[in-house]
Amino acid sequence: MNQLKNIKMKISSVGVDYYLINSSDEFLNEYVPESEMKLKLVTNFTGSNGMALISQNKDYFFTDGRYTLQAKKELNKSFQIFDSQRMNLLEYISKNFFKKKKILLDTRTFRYDFVLQLKKILSKTNSLIKHDNKIINISCQQIQKKRSIKFFQLKTKFHGMSVEMKHKKIFSSIDSDVVIITSPDAACWFLNIRGCDLPNSPITLCRLILKKKSIEVFLDKKKIPGNFENKKNLIKFYSIDSFDTQIKKLRKDTRVLLDKNSSYYIYNQLKKRKLNFEVKIDPCTHMKSRKNKIEIKQSKSAHLLDAISLTKFYCWLDKQNFNEKLTEFTVAQKLEEFRKENDNFFSLSFPTISAVGANGSIIHYKPDPKSCSKLKNGQLFLCDSGGQYYGGTTDVTRTIILGNKKPSKEYIKNYTSVLIGNLDLTMLKFPVGTKGFHIDSIARSALWSHGLDYNHGTGHGVGSFLNVHEGPQSISKNNNNYELKEGMILSNEPGYYKEGFYGIRIENLVLIKRSKINNFLEFDCLTLFPFEDKLIDKNILEDRHRTWIHNYYKKIRKEIFPFLKKNEKEWLSMKIKKFV
Repeated sequence: MNQLKNIKMKISSVGVDYYLINSSDEFLNEYVPESEMKLKLVTNFTGSNGMALISQNKDYFFTDGRYTLQAKKELNKSFQIFDSQRMNLLEYISKNFFKKKKILLDTRTFRYDFVLQLKKILSKTNSLIKHDNKIINISCQQIQKKRSIKFFQLKTKFHGMSVEMKHKKIFSSIDSDVVIITSPDAACWFLNIRGCDLPNSPITLCRLILKKKSIEVFLDKKKIPGNFENKKNLIKFYSIDSFDTQIKKLRKDTRVLLDKNSSYYIYNQLKKRKLNFEVKIDPCTHMKSRKNKIEIKQSKSAHLLDAISLTKFYCWLDKQNFNEKLTEFTVAQKLEEFRKENDNFFSLSFPTISAVGANGSIIHYKPDPKSCSKLKNGQLFLCDSGGQYYGGTTDVTRTIILGNKKPSKEYIKNYTSVLIGNLDLTMLKFPVGTKGFHIDSIARSALWSHGLDYNHGTGHGVGSFLNVHEGPQSISKNNNNYELKEGMILSNEPGYYKEGFYGIRIENLVLIKRSKINNFLEFDCLTLFPFEDKLIDKNILEDRHRTWIHNYYKKIRKEIFPFLKKNEKEWLSMKIKKFV
């Protein structure tokens, strides 16, 4: 925590009252390179969503329900921790701030709308913000940056739409002359490229300025491959450092569309230039959220490969003796080894959440190889994992009972309730125009009937060989105003967490497709792996649930059997026999 002390000293030396720091980087990525983990450096927090407000006397930390337990474990006791879904930083400041205060922050790492709201709240008490990008950067110089790795272009069989076609579709659907895209995942999707700048997201860090007759790409130019194919010479490459300079060259009468996921720093550059711009979700975000036929085909292929790996892993795990070597970390490594056996495997899609017993109640738990728990007979084991495959991204959670001990009635009741929530949502048919918050409660209803709930969303969007968390779609209690549309891929992951005892989560990825009912949509389950038969109370399930599982298991057997060894086939047959 020496860095926290250093920050407090520097706050005093520059004449401000608070320093505000978050978990993002200047590209506003959810998962950031090691060299940009400034919040971790200062607070020791390793989650992907957090914000710290630091002063000489008091420290405040805000994160969502996935990370509150984790924050309590990782942060210094000087921090007062808030669940941002109940009290976010803006709400706290508006209710508790004193007059004439100064907050220092790096506006490159905060979304423009957050900073605008912060400024509005502070103005009521004659307080203000100051931009800074030096204090933490000085502290971060000790972290060595990764060497530049060249990006690569996707083959047509993986993307289904050329850059030229995407460019044409975008400008035929908007009135703007220029589109500024600051999100690397949107830029990589548009360019049909992928990279190695992040450990679990196959992107290269870049930005775009799209014009009607050209595409300007800003990145580390060392990453451009020598064989880059540039049809019609539409694409021009610039150094990432020249992005601000190119913005300044835009004429003031140019109609500009700025990506909604832009930092206040970039927003302010356009504002100071008095450019004619509007802030919207960039067209790429909308387009990439609805997968085309090729992307859907590739996603299904990736899920088949993933299912084979999962089957091999759980078959292996079921035959292990519980000894010193069988830890949360070592079994996560073993699962990764099975995934790596596939030629199309690229990387994990996020760090594997491998959690036994009480650790399962920490929603985004990450096992530490030095201090993680050993797997024990009779405990619940929650494993949330995923892979990046050329063409597709997977994300799947299963909770199992370890060993041969009979599970408790509590385990069975709560697991079955979570399963019913998952099935009820999967089987839902819903009208065109439905939004995620309209249907979130369906996944919670079975738990609610027992007075239980979970402190996270039910579903997030998933990319095509891109970010495992992708917008704008989601299923949660939050009032997300974006419709669920045909071609979107989302997770379906209800759960239950008993703090200090265990966690249960069941997650499948689902594709939205047209229903046979006119003007209705429904879900097609992409994940192909059975549930934990030992934890299901079949008598609680309705006939429709049992029928759905029966058909699902028949599909799993048909798809996966040809790729399994004899012992793996026998194991899978045993796991599904309760319903087939």
